[in-house]
Amino acid sequence: MPDEDLIACHECDLLQRTGEVVLDSAVRCARCGALLLRRPRRGLDRSLPLFVAAAILLVLANVFPIVTLQLQGDETDATLLRAARVMFDEERPDVALLVLVTGVLAPAMQVVAALYVLVALRMRRVPRGFAAAFRLFRQSAPWAMVEVFALGVLVSMVKLAHVATIVPGVALWSFGVLMIVLAAAVNSLDAREVWARAEALG
Repeated sequence: MPDEDLIACHECDLLQRTGEVVLDSAVRCARCGALLLRRPRRGLDRSLPLFVAAAILLVLANVFPIVTLQLQGDETDATLLRAARVMFDEERPDVALLVLVTGVLAPAMQVVAALYVLVALRMRRVPRGFAAAFRLFRQSAPWAMVEVFALGVLVSMVKLAHVATIVPGVALWSFGVLMIVLAAAVNSLDAREVWARAEALG
């Protein structure tokens, strides 16, 4: 049996062979019973629309204002990119870079890389640079902290509530939905099925 059939349990670290995983089935750890992998029917076809939705939400979240601040008759719209620029102007480039990477660049790289691979496989061809694109998708995941960013925005809104009137913007709602959709998209994508389909087409 090939080495790629080996998988380590994320709960108890038991290394075990999965064998051939049939459609509509799941593999659980022989020691602790934790779910190791699931292979749903039409798994990749289910992942593609989720990543398309994530791409649309990501654009909305970065184009429209996150919040509108109303203070003494003045209104100020705050977009994510504008907030990063303000932090950079206030000589906080480390915070500005962190916001850009976790809120914009990493999620964008993750979604674009997934779409690049999935659209090509849906068209029954292996894309150029397939391995690099899929590696980028996997490596950008730890940096795509949309949920942490959304939580930070909510905490800031609570702290500013007694100073100014805060009106949630389109981007804030988009980030909230993006957090759920992106998590569902990533969890629905089975790396083994991606590689298996690429090998079958190649």
